[in-house]
Amino acid sequence: MSTKTTIRKILIFSVIAVLLAAFAGFYAGRSIERQKAEESRQILYELNRTSIENMDGKDGTVYVIGHMSPDTDTVASSIAFARLLCMLGYDAKPMITSPVNHETRFVLEQAGAEMPGVLEDASGEYIFLVDHSEYRQAAPGMEDAHIVGIMDHHGVGSVSTGQQVLYDARPIGATASIVWLNYLNFGLEIDAPTAYLLLTAILSDTANLTSSTVTTADREAVAALSKIADVSDIDALYRELYERLLSYDGMSDEEIFFSDYKKYEAYGVTFGIAGVNAVDEAAAALLAERMEAVLPDVYPQAGMDLLYALISIRSEGRKIDYVVPGNDYSRQVFCEAFPDYDEFNGTAYIYRKGMGRKTVFVPGLTEYLGTYPRE
Repeated sequence: MSTKTTIRKILIFSVIAVLLAAFAGFYAGRSIERQKAEESRQILYELNRTSIENMDGKDGTVYVIGHMSPDTDTVASSIAFARLLCMLGYDAKPMITSPVNHETRFVLEQAGAEMPGVLEDASGEYIFLVDHSEYRQAAPGMEDAHIVGIMDHHGVGSVSTGQQVLYDARPIGATASIVWLNYLNFGLEIDAPTAYLLLTAILSDTANLTSSTVTTADREAVAALSKIADVSDIDALYRELYERLLSYDGMSDEEIFFSDYKKYEAYGVTFGIAGVNAVDEAAAALLAERMEAVLPDVYPQAGMDLLYALISIRSEGRKIDYVVPGNDYSRQVFCEAFPDYDEFNGTAYIYRKGMGRKTVFVPGLTEYLGTYPRE
């Protein structure tokens, strides 16, 4: 072998050695960076978890429960957050205030989740409220319960407590999205059944991400949860949910009225709003007549100063609402608080631009009652 050939080989091997050393150093650096990033994430997880280290309830069972007339968001959030608390060392149990609607029953069956039990009396119990913070929407005895936390996406309600609580309220599309964020913040894994529950809750509460309350967090939650739950067609899943929500098979008009009914109080005036869903305007008009007929019967049972049925139609990204007042006082207040309705068909006041219960109806009534207090 010639001297030149030997020198050439030595140079080639030297270059290769230098490159290998450089690559090794590069990947070693990347490995160290990844290790540091993982350590930082773990520190953040631990710090986030300290938000519940002083939360009461460690010496008993914490009941995680939503509002009366439970919908999919309130039930799914209760189940998923109770699981999270159990993963963090609490004895947590999801509960409901009353039987669920057809949509929520379908969701639980598809997820293979057990139906939560009904909490008959919250007195003396450790309670974590989700999807509301109103005594009037809560299980009986809530005024005498030990409320240890609240997770919600509505306005601040009437619930109050003297001790420290975990309070996580955000202007976001669904409570289920907040639960998802907590899993991320605590570094906890979401299994497929829990992901399905949270996914369907977000889709249901945001009308497939079309409501005015939707945020980037809701969209990211749907994207992430659909992968975990192995759901490839989000639109098809939402159509299936909506079909169940529209079904009132086997229900009386009174049961329909109370299937999605919420109670409120502002400036000494109590009011209740029943949410009813319709597939189109013909169905909405028929349901409006049925609600008008049943309102005199449910008024004494509701025990409210003001009472309304809100019949909603969602189609191709549009929302139309029919509002049926329960009596003359309810009608007077509504017309003065919302004079810009599009038409009155003799039974219902029609809003063709949509009238969300939590975004328009309740805030509008509250503002009116504060401006014009009842004499």
